[in-house]
Amino acid sequence: MFVLAKKQTLIGVTFKGLECLSESQRPPKELLFKWVLSAEYIKEVNITLNKKAIEISQRFLKDGFRNVILKGQGIAQYYKVDGLDKYRSPGDVDIWLDGKRSDIINYVRKHDSNAKIVYHHADFPKIDDVDVEVHFTPSWMNSYFTNRKLQSFFDKSKDGLFQTCVSNSNELPVPSLAFNRVYILIHIYRHLFHEGIGLRQILDYYYVLRQGFSKEECDETMGVFRTFKMERFVAAMMWVLQYVFGLEESNLLTPPNEKEGRFLLNEILRSGNFGQYDKQMMRKFNESDLSYGFRKIKRNFRFVQSYPSEVLWSPIFKIWHYIWRRRVSKVR
Repeated sequence: MFVLAKKQTLIGVTFKGLECLSESQRPPKELLFKWVLSAEYIKEVNITLNKKAIEISQRFLKDGFRNVILKGQGIAQYYKVDGLDKYRSPGDVDIWLDGKRSDIINYVRKHDSNAKIVYHHADFPKIDDVDVEVHFTPSWMNSYFTNRKLQSFFDKSKDGLFQTCVSNSNELPVPSLAFNRVYILIHIYRHLFHEGIGLRQILDYYYVLRQGFSKEECDETMGVFRTFKMERFVAAMMWVLQYVFGLEESNLLTPPNEKEGRFLLNEILRSGNFGQYDKQMMRKFNESDLSYGFRKIKRNFRFVQSYPSEVLWSPIFKIWHYIWRRRVSKVR
């Protein structure tokens, strides 16, 4: 259980479950002590990171960029319903800035001329030992046509979301629940093809849906997913959420698909968080970008029957993205 929790980045959350067990049901003292230390470390990091995330947001706002914190500490607030917000394993700070991509890139390069830049974000220099990813857009799709619809959805959401970023605020500016019902699942969908997904990300979406929604909100959310050709993935995710985490039927967006769900769960258990346990996702020593990219495309073809559009567009997107990154790297 400990090994599985570590693989899926759920050490803190599962520790809170251990506290519900009787003395005779708990693991051996040596393992329990290890579990306690890990959970307490996660708790302390979360307390510190919550404060730093607010400071980071305020820093970008002072530099002229309204912003919201994506995923991470923003999602952790939903865990409060079960008292688990301090026990969610934290990562870096993902911040979406309001501005043109070119202006944001120029801003990042003033702080780091060699910053790594990809389609949706740039790596910003560490702030108080915190890794920061500056987003131009929250995510993307491999399909050119679907991606245009996705970017349109993000553009239409901007004004309402960025209004939450207020000067001298002690609260973290985070996206609305309606936005997260769409975005968090898109983020998971993206990871399936590019980095692998783990149960921590699935648990994030569980707590998003646990907040509840009306029939009108459900219909609106599913309408967006249909636009992005994600109905099958949504149905698979509903099965996983119900089977693994016991999500109540009233919180499901659509009827679960067991066949697709079992296929997806097998992938989650094979990959672990960020695909770090899937050998097909691991980069070999001295492996070229071309070789690594080809192996990932080959790996993704196991999803072609379930998600043909994203899989078949993947090689085209990777070639375009490679050319785009080379061009961006030359523009100073």
